[in-house]
Amino acid sequence: MNKCLLIADLQNKQSLIKGLPHRIAKLGLQNTSWEKTLLANVLTERKELNTELHSVFSVSVSEGVINQIEYLGRSFAAKDTSNYHVAHYGDIIYTKSPTGDFPYGIIKQSHIESNVAISPLYGVYIPISFEIGVYLHYYFMSAVSANNYLYSLVQKGAKNTINISNQRFLENRVPVPIIRSKIRNSAKALIAIQKKLSLEKKTLASLIAQKNHLLQQMFI
Repeated sequence: MNKCLLIADLQNKQSLIKGLPHRIAKLGLQNTSWEKTLLANVLTERKELNTELHSVFSVSVSEGVINQIEYLGRSFAAKDTSNYHVAHYGDIIYTKSPTGDFPYGIIKQSHIESNVAISPLYGVYIPISFEIGVYLHYYFMSAVSANNYLYSLVQKGAKNTINISNQRFLENRVPVPIIRSKIRNSAKALIAIQKKLSLEKKTLASLIAQKNHLLQQMFI
């Protein structure tokens, strides 16, 4: 696949993965197999502190949960991180930090297989199932969905700071299947699309690197 076709395919998959959770939810609400429920019914706050001093991770709009040093080139953590939160594999993390199209913060699932330390400014939550966490991860990938959910919960303070408690974050509604286990096939589909998307991103990066190398050789 050439570069232009690969880029077009990536864009199609990115649109699909952002739109699919909403189409699934809309269909479920129409046929009454889904309901709008408080997020508190599918998430529970994790209050574990970083007493074991796990590595500090951050949260990115495009990359999800990331190692600060590997992706940002340095750690922005305090010297003592024992009061940081701990996120486990599959946990949902709410950043409470305005960024780009997400003025009320971003919501991501941790796909890091080991436990990691997360800023004490963030909220960390345990989903009732990994699959529910997957669905929420992709549902809130849409800036419209994230902003609509958070708008009525968040109070903006001085200098655009976000004021919202960890418990308050759970006090709005999201569409989920009435029989929670019915989310499993939807989660599998989203994960499969994401794997293909990640593979194609790596392929595109390789093609760009090869092109740059060839251009350099031409001018040596």
